[in-house]
Amino acid sequence: MTPRIAMAIAVFAGLTAFSLDAHAVNLVTNGSFEAVQITTPYSSNPADIPGWTHTGDVGDALLWNATFPQCCGGTNSAKTGDGNQFVTMGGGFGPFGSSAWSQTINGLNAGQTYTVDFKMASEGEVPTQQITVSITSGSLTPSQTFTSLPNSVYFWQVWGSDSYSFVPTGTSATLQFSVINQQYDVGLDSVVIASGGVPEPVTWAMLVVGLSGLGLALRSRRRQVSATA
Repeated sequence: MTPRIAMAIAVFAGLTAFSLDAHAVNLVTNGSFEAVQITTPYSSNPADIPGWTHTGDVGDALLWNATFPQCCGGTNSAKTGDGNQFVTMGGGFGPFGSSAWSQTINGLNAGQTYTVDFKMASEGEVPTQQITVSITSGSLTPSQTFTSLPNSVYFWQVWGSDSYSFVPTGTSATLQFSVINQQYDVGLDSVVIASGGVPEPVTWAMLVVGLSGLGLALRSRRRQVSATA
């Protein structure tokens, strides 16, 4: 293999790898709810959860920090799906409540399928709890309801991973997680939307250049072989 062909192959391989990772970023702002680290076990201040809009009942709190004991003489601490903090939805300890977290997602491509990955956990007073995921604007994809993994220990000890796919009709869409008439607080954490590695136009152009260079190098090599035959 000549140095020219080897270089062309290396360029092609590098461009291909780069193209597959072109959009491999999380489109969700503050998806793990770590932007503001609270210094107490929990907070009911929406300003501590930037990037998200909360509506409905507050429940026992909005944001929880698992590095602090949640109650009972410092013996019971929450777990998280990711990092130190997570948010909840529900009526709190005893009453029933309805609430939602929502965020507008930008930078979408109409007609492309996106997947919302997230983690959820039951607070523990009941074995399972539910969260409904919806795109309330910018998509015709129907909502879907998810059930947490069974948990019989207080304070969100068992986190499970779930996924919801949608197809936007434009460049933005409103993502919503909600509960309706739910007792206690279900936990939500680690919300991620990746674009699936679709290359940008510039990346496609670079890939075409790499392929062209590889083709020219191979043709040159064939001419050299023919000339010496």
